[in-house]
Amino acid sequence: MPDNQRIDLLKEQVSFLEARLTRYEELLHGSTLKRMLFGGGRRTKLSLLEILIALIVLLYTLVKIEVSLIFAVIIILSLVIILFSALQLNVIRKKNGKEKYQRMIDSLMAEKASMDKELDRLITQKGLE
Repeated sequence: MPDNQRIDLLKEQVSFLEARLTRYEELLHGSTLKRMLFGGGRRTKLSLLEILIALIVLLYTLVKIEVSLIFAVIIILSLVIILFSALQLNVIRKKNGKEKYQRMIDSLMAEKASMDKELDRLITQKGLE
């Protein structure tokens, strides 16, 4: 591979790393909800949606349905879904702590420094030729 292509490829990789670093730094210094939403994956979004739907069903049941056995079953199921989703969100919150993002940032910084060093070596080598 010619030196110009290698240099361009390394520059592209460094800019990609910088973008990832920026995102992780925003998550590190952002709110817990932001870390959960953008770092917790699909499961977080589904848990929040489950809670929202269960709350809507719960409120609808309380307002529209008269007290009966079905009323009690719907209330209990709604509360179970809310509790289960809240527990899942708590686990996700603990997994996505600030330490996780700090480790990722440290790793990416080391990788970026290594790439910058290689890029400088290639540029100086090309300049000597």
